Amino acid sequence: MLRLFATIWLCLALLGSSVSAEAEVMTFEDLYTIEVPRGWTATQVEPGYMVFQSPDKKAVFLITTGMSLPRHRDKTAGLVKKYDALRLGAPDRFVSLMRLRSKRVAVTILGDHPDRVKMYRSIEAVAGDKMRMWRTD
Repeated sequence: MLRLFATIWLCLALLGSSVSAEAEVMTFEDLYTIEVPRGWTATQVEPGYMVFQSPDKKAVFLITTGMSLPRHRDKTAGLVKKYDALRLGAPDRFVSLMRLRSKRVAVTILGDHPDRVKMYRSIEAVAGDKMRMWRTD
């Protein structure tokens, strides 16, 4: 029995980073859910504006709600500049997208991390017809 556990542990250790980290489904603003992998930090900058950072600090998600994509880009410009080093030499390490158009959930991703694509695709609308009011500021 001990040999079986040792074999399983060794296999998992050898797989290392190729095994996806466990994720916790979290709900924000009663509008969307996202699977946040273990080790990622979630910080609310202000209501309707979240920052998710990978454990190795090589990837960042900036997520806003209730804004058009141009307003999202204006709102996140300061943090995009702060994390600009994550995309140096690789323009594909930066993207801003409207993930949930009906809920106005916009996402900017900077940097690279194995969980990046899976995390982005995990963003889903919360059931119901609630929608953030469009911001005019």
